Amino acid sequence: MSDLGQHGMFGETIAAYAERRREERFPIIRTAKLMYDDTEMPCVLRDISNSALRVRIYDAIPMSSREMMLEFGDGDRHPVELVWQRDGHAGLRFPQFADLRALVGEKGPFRKRAIRIGVDLPSSVTVLGTRHEIRIEDISHQGARISCDQPLAIDQQLRIAVPSLGEVYAVVRWREQPHYGLAFLETFRFEEIAHMAGSLQAISRVWRRQHPRQEVVRPVTMQKRVVNG
Repeated sequence: MSDLGQHGMFGETIAAYAERRREERFPIIRTAKLMYDDTEMPCVLRDISNSALRVRIYDAIPMSSREMMLEFGDGDRHPVELVWQRDGHAGLRFPQFADLRALVGEKGPFRKRAIRIGVDLPSSVTVLGTRHEIRIEDISHQGARISCDQPLAIDQQLRIAVPSLGEVYAVVRWREQPHYGLAFLETFRFEEIAHMAGSLQAISRVWRRQHPRQEVVRPVTMQKRVVNG
């Protein structure tokens, strides 16, 4: 065999090896959530390559789901497609090339925070022995965002009733009245909230159907007249 032929075979071998290297999977443990249809499902990344990843899921994903997003706690989002699912795991692929470093690191628009599941749940808080009606707007294993007409103070302690969890002690961490951010005094494991996410969102859907929100009609802003002279 000529040197040229040997060089050609060597080049093909190197190219094949490089291709395998590009698709090499790396073990990783990072929490995220899958967003599809009207569902937000917590998940945990297990291994990842430049074009695909395997995640731990806590509920079955409908194979009919077309558009799917993978979102991390820092707000970073990537479109993904479902390839397979079995034994509590799912294989996903990126329709377009994804930067592995962007998935491993924290580069989203927000600071790193717990994975939040959007809900719309009627509930209540008890403050100084008085019960107040609220709505839970999102929940994580560390806390919740609520809407409450009763003014609450920063660092105020209270009890919040959470479906499937019962009453949980929490403290007010921030407020943008009527919205408040609560931190649970005793946090839950990520898996506990992940397992309940499906049922909490199912309750939310029933609530929304029974209590459709009315569209808010805002008055038209009158333009000021400009008076000459």
